[in-house]
Amino acid sequence: MQHTQQQEFYSIAGLLLDLVFPAGPKREEMLPSFEPFSVENADRQQSVCSVEILFCTSITQENRGKLRSDVSAVWGEHFRFYEQEDCYITIIKSELGGDLWMMKSNKDFSRSVIHMQTVKPMLYCGLSWLMMVAFGQTCLLHHAILIHASVVACNGKGYAFLGKSGTGKSTHSRLWLEHVEGAELLNDDNPAIRLEDDGHIYAYGTPWSGKTDCYKRLKVPVQAFVRLKQATDNKLLMKQGMDAFIGILPSCTAIRWNKILFTKMTDTVEAIVNKVLVAELACLPDRAAARLCHHEILQLTNLYKTERNSA
Repeated sequence: MQHTQQQEFYSIAGLLLDLVFPAGPKREEMLPSFEPFSVENADRQQSVCSVEILFCTSITQENRGKLRSDVSAVWGEHFRFYEQEDCYITIIKSELGGDLWMMKSNKDFSRSVIHMQTVKPMLYCGLSWLMMVAFGQTCLLHHAILIHASVVACNGKGYAFLGKSGTGKSTHSRLWLEHVEGAELLNDDNPAIRLEDDGHIYAYGTPWSGKTDCYKRLKVPVQAFVRLKQATDNKLLMKQGMDAFIGILPSCTAIRWNKILFTKMTDTVEAIVNKVLVAELACLPDRAAARLCHHEILQLTNLYKTERNSA
C-alpha cells in the first residue's frame, strides 16, 4: 500500500470491512457513524468487504453496461445502477446532472472502488450509503442480511419491527423505550440480522440508522420479528410457514438480478422463520400497543418453543 493512503478496519455484524482512502481527510469526519465499529490491527485477508476511495475532479463517462435501475428510495431520480459482465456500477448524480459518486463493485460486492468528486465534507454523505450497498450485498454470503427495520433490545433479547415506510416502526420503538421496562434502541433503520455458527439468530447494530443517531456495536439474540400494520385497535397474530417468510422478505436487502446473492438471502430468511417467532401487529401508535406487543410476544414465544419441542 502506498504511503499516501490510509487504511481502516471496521467490524460490522461480526464481519470485517476494510477501507482504503487517500491521506488527508480524517476518518471520523468522513464516516462519523462508523467510529464505534473501528478495530485496530486487523488482518485484511480476513476482510469480507474491501472498499477503496479515490478522489477525482470528474468521473469518466465510460460505457457502463446495462441499466438495471434508475430510481432509489434515498436518491430518487439521481440514482443509476448498471450491470456489466464482471461488475456492477452504482452512480449518484447531482441535481445539475453530473455524477458525484461512482462505485464499481465485483459481482459479489466483496471488492469495490468508490470515485467521488473533490474532498468536501458536504459530499461525504454518499460514502456511507454506498458502503452500505456494498456491505449489504456481500454479507449475504455469510448468512447475514441488512434489514429495513427498527430494533429494540429488551432484557437481553432483540425485537425487530418491520413495515412499509410510514407504518410507524420508529414510533413503535419509541413507545417501547417509554413504556416497556428495560428497553433500549439498538438500531432504527438498517440493523444486520445474522445466522451464526451456534444456530442462533442475532440482531446487530450497524453504522446505518437512518435519521436516528444510534450506532452501537452490540448484538442480541432475536426474540421476534413483528410486521406492523396501522389499525383502529391493537391485535397481534403469530405467522408461520410461507406467511412468516413473506412477513420478513420485503424488508431484506438484496439485488434481485444476482441469483447467487438473492438465493443466499432467501435461504437465510427461511432459516430465520424456522427458528424465530414472526408476528403481525395491527396497532395504534399508543402505549397500549407497545405493552400488548411485549406481553403477547413473550406468551407466543413460550408456546412456539413448546410446539417445536413436541414436534
